Amino acid sequence: METNDIDLLLKVKSLLDNKNYSESAEHVSSVSEPVVTYKKLKTNDIRYFSEAEQKKINIASEQYEKGEFISNEEAQIELEKWFREQEK
Repeated sequence: METNDIDLLLKVKSLLDNKNYSESAEHVSSVSEPVVTYKKLKTNDIRYFSEAEQKKINIASEQYEKGEFISNEEAQIELEKWFREQEK
């Protein structure tokens, strides 16, 4: 088969090169998250978080340590209240 789709070709090349894929500047993806990186070790595959993912994890950890969170039960109550308000 033949294609001139640069993003598709880059994906195929990255699979063949066993490297991380990055999209061309001309193509805007519908997913805003960066591509996930896995590194092959002798025993297991380990996922390395991107800088953006690690930043989100760090922020969430800090919020948790400061007590800036609600329980699942509280979240469910808030969601139910919000849904009821939307139905009005």
